Amino acid sequence: MKTFVALLFLAFFSRGYCQILKPGFDKAEYIETLKINHKAHIAVEKWGEIKTVPDPQQFDFVYRSPVVAFDNIWDLWIHKEKPVALIAVQGSIQTEASFLANLYAAMLPAKGELQLDDDFLFKYKLAENPNAAVHAGWFVAMAYLSKTVKTKIDSCYKAGIKDFILTGHSQGGGITYLLNAHLENLKLEKKLPQNIRFKTYCSAGPKPGNLFFAYDYEKMTESDWAFNVVNTADWVPDVPFSVQTINDFTSVNPFRNAKSMIKKQKFPMNIVLKRAYNQLSKPSIKAQKSYEKYLGNIVSKAVKKQLPNFKAPKYYSSNYYVRTGRTIVLYAEEDYFKLYSNAADNPDIWQHHLPKQYLFLAEKLE
Repeated sequence: MKTFVALLFLAFFSRGYCQILKPGFDKAEYIETLKINHKAHIAVEKWGEIKTVPDPQQFDFVYRSPVVAFDNIWDLWIHKEKPVALIAVQGSIQTEASFLANLYAAMLPAKGELQLDDDFLFKYKLAENPNAAVHAGWFVAMAYLSKTVKTKIDSCYKAGIKDFILTGHSQGGGITYLLNAHLENLKLEKKLPQNIRFKTYCSAGPKPGNLFFAYDYEKMTESDWAFNVVNTADWVPDVPFSVQTINDFTSVNPFRNAKSMIKKQKFPMNIVLKRAYNQLSKPSIKAQKSYEKYLGNIVSKAVKKQLPNFKAPKYYSSNYYVRTGRTIVLYAEEDYFKLYSNAADNPDIWQHHLPKQYLFLAEKLE
């Protein structure tokens, strides 16, 4: 706590600085977040024992949040020389609760309210579009984390810090998308100061929501303020698996209104087209309902064991997950695969996913 107060005191005397963060992907900035994200997955007392990734050089650690929801935490770091704070969201760890957040993959509307506890009704807006929807598990994690995040942002701001980097690796990247959207909307609602600037580096981030959420997120972070950095050999950016139905199309898409068009056709063409339409559309609709049943309704029973007062919501009837935000590609080539096997029978499923592999590729960026 003394270190935290001292660093904030230092930042206080930097009030005269203009905004420090600049738009655009910064290789050195990303590499520093990657080193910090590595530490977010390790108990603080074990930092000296685990050195698979070098220590960050530009930031000092000042705070780790309490454990909440699906064994989630976040860390706060302060730049050693500049009034910049960094918020790092922990990704998946080797616990049942942590992986449960990933499995809880039904979708929730990106605007509404959710009863997370008897005394915690979370009212939120992550997007303007009423058809925007996001991953339930990562949203619940973000909601619980947001309480301490907001408090620390307020403290940093009072000490003169207006620039914040948001980051997370793996599941942490998925949560960071939603945290970024939540904080930007708090600014719009005048619940955060208008001169705060957020710059986001999701790393190995999975798909956080549907196409309508992606559109709103990309508009919100336009002018190069948010990135997702992915290793082309990594499987995590592929998930959750996605089901697209005719209901996921925009309202003017002719396939969405194909039934009415088919009815206008003459016999027997209308019969032939109707049969073809049903064979194409019904399997995906059935798959989406199964997705919601198993990864929403059934998984929510396990969620209640972790969060006893959680009230399962009405889900958004879609599972059309898409890649979101500006993607920075770390292209795995021959020199990479000499170090890290790409064999399909490799028992190590994290072979291409950890910060160590990402750091190897990130350092090769021009």
